[in-house]
Amino acid sequence: MSRKWLLDNQGLFFMAPAMILFFVFVLYPIFYIFNASMYDWDGINEAVYIGVQNYIEMFTDDRSFALSIRNSIYWAFLTIFPQMFLGFILAYILTSGIPLQNAFRVIFFMPAIVSPVVLGIIWQRIYAPFGGLLADLAWETGARFLMQPYLSDPKIAIFSTIAVNVWQWTGFSMLMYVAGLQGLPGEVLSAAEVDGAGTLQRIRYIVVPMLRHVHLTLILLGVIGTLQTFALVFMLTKGGPNHATEMLPTYIFLKAFPLQSMGYASAVAVVLLVIALGASIFQVSVLGSRFTIGN
Repeated sequence: MSRKWLLDNQGLFFMAPAMILFFVFVLYPIFYIFNASMYDWDGINEAVYIGVQNYIEMFTDDRSFALSIRNSIYWAFLTIFPQMFLGFILAYILTSGIPLQNAFRVIFFMPAIVSPVVLGIIWQRIYAPFGGLLADLAWETGARFLMQPYLSDPKIAIFSTIAVNVWQWTGFSMLMYVAGLQGLPGEVLSAAEVDGAGTLQRIRYIVVPMLRHVHLTLILLGVIGTLQTFALVFMLTKGGPNHATEMLPTYIFLKAFPLQSMGYASAVAVVLLVIALGASIFQVSVLGSRFTIGN
């Protein structure tokens, strides 16, 4: 290689480490999983090629997969927007100058930094129908509606799990909104107040629109979090009862390891990848370059 060629293409050498890592840890696993999804394979014995049979079974005769898709939709809508709403309320209160507001910010943010494994164990105790916090509270106060099989009733288990997730991540939304509120130009709010705008009017017509970049960021992170949800669900219910709280990552784990169906699990993983790519393309195409923090 001539010196001139090296100088003209020196950028390739700087890109090479990143590209090698990308091919080894991103592209190769994708192609490997896609190839594995075409086989009936238990992960140990010789694989048997079956083509797209795993996909046909998944979309036509797999109730558990359908439940995991339904639960992912529930999870996205019932966690992202409640977290944003509650987080905004807390942030607005905790930037209004109340006493000990910094201490309250730390308290509300703490669940977001605690391991989901720890939170799962704690909330199992809270939800326990015998000796749990809510059950004891129901007995002491007579509020018997609190005594529910939160994690064992297929009708409410997914919502009980979602409630824990909202509790865990509301503090993170609050912190994002605190940062956004502190960055708002004070002269705009002061001018609105001088013009006679009330608190609710300022929030609705000035604060909320000016925090658009925070809203979009939280939606993006919420979608990513929904597609990655595993630890909390696994600790609380392991996807049960009867797959009522199954999410795509927990279903992949169930198929791949306890049920030793690596080929089928690979097919579910491919579907999860397609959903993630579709969500990313939708966000970029709809929001475009406007989806930037601080814009």
